[in-house]
Amino acid sequence: MEVFAVTIFMSLAFAVLFAVLFFAERTQRQRRSIEQMSLLPLEADQPSPRSFPPQN
Repeated sequence: MEVFAVTIFMSLAFAVLFAVLFFAERTQRQRRSIEQMSLLPLEADQPSPRSFPPQN
């Protein structure tokens, strides 16, 4: 029965840890996420779809 209690406790601890880390990453508005930073080298190869050609 003690194993069951430890299993429930560890499950709840991991769930709380996940929730805290998830919301901590979601509140980072100024910094880019790791996924966005990994795609930065590809951004230089192709023009951004939001960029407009220069008007003369």
